Amino acid sequence: MVTEITALGEREILALAISLEEEDVRIYRDLAENVRAQFPEIASILDSMRKEEAAHHARLQEFYLRHFGDHVLYLRRQDVKGFLRRQPLWLQPMASPKQVLRFILAMEAETRRYYQDAANHATSEEAQALLLELAGAEEDHQDLLAAEVKAKRVSAAKNEMR
Repeated sequence: MVTEITALGEREILALAISLEEEDVRIYRDLAENVRAQFPEIASILDSMRKEEAAHHARLQEFYLRHFGDHVLYLRRQDVKGFLRRQPLWLQPMASPKQVLRFILAMEAETRRYYQDAANHATSEEAQALLLELAGAEEDHQDLLAAEVKAKRVSAAKNEMR
């Protein structure tokens, strides 16, 4: 059964956030491995993004465990209305850098939107603050990604001119 975010309590909101971050960590790792041989610069960016998402996962899990105990509810993106169905780009034998970058920008935007919506439905100020902080971090990831891609392009262009 698929439910609305408005029907979720704070425990469910945080459990879903944990699940989203865990999924994103795995996707980043798979995408990085997919492109590493041909596009090591993109793989390096994906590795960096994976570490960021892993840190978000750890923060959410620590918060959840502190407030709700050691059983994290099993809630997935497909259990809540409003999430896009992700095409499994990480399973394609050779995704282009442009496809990968477009995909992860969409991932970051969707997660940011979830955190913003979730913060509006969280009941405690502490959970709201955490979710809004993570929403900001996801937006920063988009900016960081764009900056890293630009820096890699400039570096590659300089190397070609030598």
